[in-house]
Amino acid sequence: MEKKNRKSNKGGFRRWWRLWQLRLEKLASGRKGLGGITVASFLETTIIPIPIEILIAPIMAASRRRGAIVATVTLAGSVAGAVFLYLVAYGLSDEFVRPLVELSGGQQEFQKVEQQFRDGGFWVVFAISIAPVPMQLAAIAAGATTYPFWLFLIAIGISRALRYYGLWLLVLGFGVGIARLFEGKKPDRLEKPEKGDSV
Repeated sequence: MEKKNRKSNKGGFRRWWRLWQLRLEKLASGRKGLGGITVASFLETTIIPIPIEILIAPIMAASRRRGAIVATVTLAGSVAGAVFLYLVAYGLSDEFVRPLVELSGGQQEFQKVEQQFRDGGFWVVFAISIAPVPMQLAAIAAGATTYPFWLFLIAIGISRALRYYGLWLLVLGFGVGIARLFEGKKPDRLEKPEKGDSV
C-alpha cells in the first residue's frame, strides 16, 4: 500500500512538473517569444522553482543563431527577479523577517547568516546562484541581512551569465543531445554539429 502511495505521489509530481514546463514553453514560444522567456525567467527566479534550462536548452538547440539572444533575455529576467526579491526582503526585513525570526527562536541562526554575508557574501550569493539550487534563498537572505546591493547585483549578474551563456556554448558544441538531457530524456547522440548546422 505504501509503495502504491509513493508511486501516485511521484506521478502527481511528474504531472505537476510537466504542466508547469508546458506553460513556460507556451509562454516562451508565443508570438512574443523572447519576452515570454524573460517573464518565464523572472518567474523561475521568484516563485516557480523549476530550472529555466529545461525550457531554454531546447529553444537554443532549435535556433542556435538565437542562442545568445535567448541567454541574454534569460539573464535579464533572472537578474530582474533577483533584484525584486532582494528589494522586497530588504524593505520588509524589519516588518516581517526579523519578527518572524524572533518568533521562531532563530535569532542565533539569522545572526550566523548575517555574519556569513559580512565575511564572504559575494561568494555565498555567487555559489548559490550558479548552482542548481533555488536562487530565492540568496536573494532573500541578502536583502534581509542588508548585504550591499551593488555586490549582490555583480555576483548575481556574473554567476547567472556564466550559467546561461555556458549552456548556450554546450548547445553549440554538442547540439540537440545536450538539450534532450535537460528535458530528462536520453540523448540520441552527443557530438559536435556540422559546420553551418542551424538545427
